[in-house]
Amino acid sequence: MHVVVLVWRCGAYVRHSCSGGYEGRVTNRGNGVGGCGYCRRTGGGGTMAEISGAGAERAISPKDVFQRSNMPSRWERIAGVAPKIDADRKFLAYVAARYQGEERLPHPSDVTPPAALFVRRIAMVVAPGSVLIVALGLAEHPAVAVVGGALLTCAMLVLVVVAAWASQSIRRYRDLHARAMQAESRLQSERLSTADADTLNEMIQCDEGTLAYCAAKIASEIDRDPGWEEHSVGFLQIDLWDELADVGASARRIAQDRKATEQLERGRLRDDTEVRAVITEDKEHRRAALATLAARVHDFADYRDRVQRISAREVRDRTSLDRATRLASDEQARNRLT
Repeated sequence: MHVVVLVWRCGAYVRHSCSGGYEGRVTNRGNGVGGCGYCRRTGGGGTMAEISGAGAERAISPKDVFQRSNMPSRWERIAGVAPKIDADRKFLAYVAARYQGEERLPHPSDVTPPAALFVRRIAMVVAPGSVLIVALGLAEHPAVAVVGGALLTCAMLVLVVVAAWASQSIRRYRDLHARAMQAESRLQSERLSTADADTLNEMIQCDEGTLAYCAAKIASEIDRDPGWEEHSVGFLQIDLWDELADVGASARRIAQDRKATEQLERGRLRDDTEVRAVITEDKEHRRAALATLAARVHDFADYRDRVQRISAREVRDRTSLDRATRLASDEQARNRLT
């Protein structure tokens, strides 16, 4: 079913987090963490499924989407996917992670450290300072040494309490932060990791994976458009990362269903009447799911076209005053010279 997208920006501004895989803020080009299936910081927006209205023109096939997207080249299908544009690489790595079902992580700066960590850091600063006060006090002022000793005792007690009651939460924070940093680094890498490249090469061998690939390329085109950074009143900025996360997860589900059906077709009971009925039903469900995913990515392409049209118009309008000024200046100069 074809979906007609007519969306307007309601003045909402959504920030975009960097890295792939995060739940992130989307709108501007700032990146948040994410690298292959991570959570992005979301500042608003939403996804195409939330802002699109259904039409009733005709069914959308994957081929319709492929004709409107930057498909994998023939060379990439032979030699492997190797994006040259940074934004392409970032979004492709992200959608590959979602296709693999990797955990979505928050941006490193969104990982909130436990309060006990700050308390421990303060205690670790106070402890050596207290030792110094005790040493100086013993040399000249015994009363100062007593104060230093009291501070040292308090600091040691705090460290013991934190170690006993908050050590696990601190370890969980450090582990999550380390994984988030690794995800961010993975997205910002100058080339795809071996795992991401292998996943993308597998994706482009089937329709559902190629749809996810096309969605990543569409997101890259939107992100690189000059109008995407501006506060345009002509469109609602959606969360590109959330959109790709949904598309990647849907493509993964379809791929898993396809593999399960293929396994049944190779199984010992493949000629059994009941099993054949299950296989036929699974194929029908998968065909419907694939058509729905194709319609969603097709709408995403519509959204990209709308952003680019409005961006082109706004860029022209922003320079209209300068053009008129230069034209008037040239005409005056010509009149003076003739």
